[in-house]
Amino acid sequence: MKTCARISCFLILAVCSFFDAAAQGNFLLWEITGNGLADTSYLFGTIHIRDKRVFNLGDSTYYAITHTKALYGELNLQDKSEMKQHAPELLMPSGTSLQAMLSAQDYKLVKKYCKKHIGVYALLINKIKPIYISAVVSEDLLKKEEKKPLDLYLQDYAARQGNEIGGIETFQEQLSVIDLLPLQEQADMLVEQIKNIDQEKILMEQMLQFYLNESLDSLEILVQEDTLSQEFNEAILDARNKVMLTRMETQMNREPTFFAVGAAHLAGEKGLVILLRKAGYTVRPVKRK
Repeated sequence: MKTCARISCFLILAVCSFFDAAAQGNFLLWEITGNGLADTSYLFGTIHIRDKRVFNLGDSTYYAITHTKALYGELNLQDKSEMKQHAPELLMPSGTSLQAMLSAQDYKLVKKYCKKHIGVYALLINKIKPIYISAVVSEDLLKKEEKKPLDLYLQDYAARQGNEIGGIETFQEQLSVIDLLPLQEQADMLVEQIKNIDQEKILMEQMLQFYLNESLDSLEILVQEDTLSQEFNEAILDARNKVMLTRMETQMNREPTFFAVGAAHLAGEKGLVILLRKAGYTVRPVKRK
């Protein structure tokens, strides 16, 4: 269950690393200055859910958005044509299905649960890669009070202010990382998730409480409690953070930018806050009021 829960938390926290509490403290919003920057940029840890509690952003967050010229997420969620172009990559390879990868009993369990809980997605369980079905199942365990998840809301808000919207990763890059997890392993994790759905619901609420408390150290423990392959862990966290840093530096030197990425990317010795500091920037926490 821990492995499945780790992936679920990762996907919810943004498709997610973390840091020593004493060194970093409990903050989601960070100010970036120095190292030759002409203007202040910001880094914010977001989360991909629609529970209204995470939308209590505080004046400081809105100030940071309106006093920068661009908002860059992990992906540019405003680019619908790019999303449409890569949509086929969410699908199973031709000739492969979830039913073929599971026992009759496990498939029946998954199909019954999905039909009851995730609406139209239940019709696609043999077409979409299992890890994305798992993400839908996880998100369904939390409240869906807002029309859009927080990360998309932030991009929409910034766009309405006239800010440039962009992404520091490409859709292809994110999809390629997810594809490092073999389909059979994804399918097995989906079964495990549904068999232990009550425990996962508790874990999702725990994750949400850690996020609301801005407790990056607790989120780090939660996400890293269990591990997959070393290759997958490196690719999904550390390697992506290095790429993000390089692209953030290019963008910050071009114009002041509000970066909104999954909260898991902020912390840890190999997380963005430490990487930015090692690169020579002054990175200070901002209290959200």
